[in-house]
Amino acid sequence: MSNRTKQRRCSGLTLMLYQRTLHPELFKIHAAEQVSRRTYDADLWIVEGGHVITFTAAKNTLTEVIINSPPSLTDRGLIQTIPCRGERYHEMTAPGNVKYMISTQEEQLTQTLYDASREEIRQYALKREYLMVDVPGTPDGQGGFLSVLDIDRRSHELVVHAFHLFDDSLMVIKTQGIFEVGR
Repeated sequence: MSNRTKQRRCSGLTLMLYQRTLHPELFKIHAAEQVSRRTYDADLWIVEGGHVITFTAAKNTLTEVIINSPPSLTDRGLIQTIPCRGERYHEMTAPGNVKYMISTQEEQLTQTLYDASREEIRQYALKREYLMVDVPGTPDGQGGFLSVLDIDRRSHELVVHAFHLFDDSLMVIKTQGIFEVGR
């Protein structure tokens, strides 16, 4: 293939925000981490094609699901569905005074720029010991992806910078999510 960008993914990533916990059997989980603070608990999963973050403060739960090709998930507890096309910003306050903010950015790169970006993000994630999954593609360049979660565990908020890179489309999706417990 020439140095031109490859065909854009059909669906891109989709953000789904739930006001409930989702069962882990709904996803193919590649890596997981738990965070526990005095004011909240969180489960973070890197799943096939994206990530899932479940944030619980007292009796209130928010679950952020960002994936391509969403599986057949229930509508029960679904608050929002937003495509992660271009640049997006969303903010809301859930019951229990839990504030949620997210910004997403999608970029499609040339092969050369994509390869350099992928390697730079991978090396940085290894050095900083971030939660990371690096799935190699097939020899014909299909199916590989790199997902990285940079998790900032604060006393009253959880900040997660996510990077999802898809080899077959040369697509890079960056998100920054903030879950904050009101004081």
